[in-house]
Amino acid sequence: MSATETISLFPVTENGYSLALKLKKKLVGVTVFKPRELRGGSLFGKVKEAFRTSDALVFVCASGIAVRAIAPLLKGKHIDPAVIVMDEKGGFVISLLSGHLGGANRLAGKIASLIGAAPVITTATDVMGLPCVEDIVERFSFSIEDVKKIKVVNSAIVKRTGAAGGAAVLVVDEDPGRLAAVKKAFGKTQVFSFKKRLPEDFKDFRACVLITSLAGKKNAASGKIMALRPKEFVAGVGCRRGVRAGEVEEAFNEALKKAGVSPLSVRNLATIDIKKDEKGLLLFAKRAGLSIEFFSSSELNGIKRLPSGSSRVVREKTGAGGVCEPAALLSSGAKRIWLKKIKTERVTVALARAPFTL
Repeated sequence: MSATETISLFPVTENGYSLALKLKKKLVGVTVFKPRELRGGSLFGKVKEAFRTSDALVFVCASGIAVRAIAPLLKGKHIDPAVIVMDEKGGFVISLLSGHLGGANRLAGKIASLIGAAPVITTATDVMGLPCVEDIVERFSFSIEDVKKIKVVNSAIVKRTGAAGGAAVLVVDEDPGRLAAVKKAFGKTQVFSFKKRLPEDFKDFRACVLITSLAGKKNAASGKIMALRPKEFVAGVGCRRGVRAGEVEEAFNEALKKAGVSPLSVRNLATIDIKKDEKGLLLFAKRAGLSIEFFSSSELNGIKRLPSGSSRVVREKTGAGGVCEPAALLSSGAKRIWLKKIKTERVTVALARAPFTL
């Protein structure tokens, strides 16, 4: 759940409404519905809209009402918002849905502390005082390649030990700085072991968490491997006027395929500031869920030695000797390019890998 979370409160009784108003004073981003707005079947319509637009839904009512309201809307733990249920006296705060990825466990604990209630958390790792793989994802802003593998890893964590009596889960990351940070954050739990390389055989472990941006990193035991994708690549983009979103997408995908980089590991796009109104580029960025960082020609020219050299044609049109490569380097903070520019008919794309920082 984001720092600027939006929360919709659904009290179905007047007593619940009074509690919801008290809670609103202690939280930000809260919308409270009045009980009369939720009568006559209106609750289901309000819940459906909030399920789409809010980070969290908090019901002040019987849990059965909440379950029936959200049941037709459920899609998956990586998509659904947090759902919490409270009794109208404020005695218990129940994390009902999306406890980890959606942040319901954390929000339930926060609400409980604000009103002096007892939080009710039922996820196995939390009950046993153990970390879960979602904790790693949240702590380091990783993306999950296959959400079905969450169960594989968390089940291994609950078992606590591996087949040989050691740690249950192997964590692999070729970036030594990032691996050290993950180890510092979660090593004391003693359910993880940490390595820089993925071994061919890790039969001593029940599961493996592989932290990598590179696609296709698998081995014979891939069913036990969960890939986490760090947001560490910047795609520098240059394009001609009037370019279509599909053209940008084609070049973007070609660059990722050539570099072997997962699209989940792209942090943002970068380009020259004269492209701030380039509709095709902006549309592609919106569809891909990526922000764009813009640089002036003088900033781009600050990168003196371009991997693919300076272009006279590009300089005449933009004032910069190059666009995609220097934009990628500036935005990422990298010292060297990861993938030199690739060209399609009207688009250029280059990739740079940002150094790891906490």
